[in-house]
Amino acid sequence: MKNSTKVKNLKSISKSEETRQRILDAAARLFRKQGYSVRLADVAEAAGVKTGSLYYHFKGRDDLVDEVLSLAMEKLDQCVQQELALLPDSATPLDRVKAAIIADAKMALEVSDYSAANTRIFPIISGEMRKRHYIRHQKHGELINALLEEAEAVGQLRPGLDLPTIRMLFLGAIAWTGEWYRPNRERSPESVIEQLLTMVLLGIQAPRK
Repeated sequence: MKNSTKVKNLKSISKSEETRQRILDAAARLFRKQGYSVRLADVAEAAGVKTGSLYYHFKGRDDLVDEVLSLAMEKLDQCVQQELALLPDSATPLDRVKAAIIADAKMALEVSDYSAANTRIFPIISGEMRKRHYIRHQKHGELINALLEEAEAVGQLRPGLDLPTIRMLFLGAIAWTGEWYRPNRERSPESVIEQLLTMVLLGIQAPRK
């Protein structure tokens, strides 16, 4: 009897987590399209749950927004670390910059609901929530700056670049990509990322001697 109860509880927990994730995915889709003004009843309907079930998992709109933004940055951090980990030991600092650009672009193109929701909502949140998420955005920016500085230090970038501005320009371009991009036969995620790399790297890379 005890073993049976334990199995039942594990199944219940798994189902609860599944429902929670479904709510978050639906919220990210709607926040991406409509911004912060999304009604929680609409999120519940999109997730296929009752509004009361949504309140079981989240206290309210701010709690849901907070979690969607947190997941967006967690997914981005994971994507960056994965791309960097794939590099061989012989990778140059510019290879690491390239890997970070690819990671940001993949986030915008392949996990676009969370990425686009983050882009759309972050500028309008305030208070303690904004402070927390600003720190995470800042840390990501600092990582990109550090990678650019490493490439600059070994002479792989053009001299005289304003690296923080360069970073904000290409991150802004990547964020906007998630707004306009729609996959089709002529324009795959891979082709868009390749065009982005060409545009960025040709602009910042030191001329070959």
